Amino acid sequence: MTYPNPILRRPTRSVQPGSAEARAAAGALRMAFAEIEALGLAANQLGLPARAILVRIEDEERVLLNPTIAARSAELVAEGEGCLSLPGVEAEVPRAKEVVVQAVDEDGQPVELRLADFEARVLQHEVDHLDGVLYVDLLPKAERRQVLAEFRAFVAQQKERVSLPG
Repeated sequence: MTYPNPILRRPTRSVQPGSAEARAAAGALRMAFAEIEALGLAANQLGLPARAILVRIEDEERVLLNPTIAARSAELVAEGEGCLSLPGVEAEVPRAKEVVVQAVDEDGQPVELRLADFEARVLQHEVDHLDGVLYVDLLPKAERRQVLAEFRAFVAQQKERVSLPG
């Protein structure tokens, strides 16, 4: 799903590990992840309202159910971020340098991840998706307007390229 699809703005709902909904979300995330070039993907980006993400951490793909950020460092780092839901644009986004993420795996086992730097950024980005937050929401108002204008121009250009004959 791409912006401005409303599902991207709706907080997702918790899922019960082992349930049909959790299995469907995990399967859809794996299938989609195999087809894209990304480090993370949230279920609502696929149109599913489930609180589930797939992330690559230390070269391992992991499905996390019901993830929450339990702690964030006070230190923020601004780095470039992009998003599959807002293709063609990036922005410098301030995020906590370190986080503690709590979740459960597909078997219902508790997972606690202490992450720093890039992996912390990826998890924050994906958990934000589950809460209906896009990275542009973290930007100052003027910069957010600029990035969204660039995104609309990118989408228009892509549509124009598709409609041109041959």
